[in-house]
Amino acid sequence: MLDDAMLVAQAQSELPYRTEAYTNLVRRHGRKIRSLAQRFTADSAEAEDLTQEILLRVYVELPRFRGESSFSTWLWRLATHLCIDHQRRTAARPKTENAESLVENTMHPIDRIAAIESRLDAERLLKTLDPEDRSIVLLRLLMDLEFREIAAILDSGLSATKMRYSRAIEKLRSNCFQERA
Repeated sequence: MLDDAMLVAQAQSELPYRTEAYTNLVRRHGRKIRSLAQRFTADSAEAEDLTQEILLRVYVELPRFRGESSFSTWLWRLATHLCIDHQRRTAARPKTENAESLVENTMHPIDRIAAIESRLDAERLLKTLDPEDRSIVLLRLLMDLEFREIAAILDSGLSATKMRYSRAIEKLRSNCFQERA
């Protein structure tokens, strides 16, 4: 199995005429990109659109990737910035009913209600964070990235990244306990 660096080199030589290496990179990282996009959006359809926007940007920008950082750092930087931009663009839009709240009747009603409540609680708490802090928390907890990787992705210092993460987690805890009180 080829590592990311080999796939990137192959994709850079193939694109735009062949997409085999690019497709392999998407298979390797696509699920995590989709998961990150889901945390920044209101519903699955919007997350899918954002995921496609990210993957299209990777396709366009990959030939210009210079390898000054690892591919995964470059990828998460690009994905995170697009997610933050998306969140800022949509924050000004009027709120509409969340399509995810209209869950299909495939689950038992009690389970469906519990799943919806749990997801909505997490989304509500994450929305209390500013976009940059939200991205640090998601990259750490959802993507399981190390702080040095997150710092590189966000063009921030290591200690500043750790401090922002710590403050964001404390804010989430505080908001969680305030809601329960």
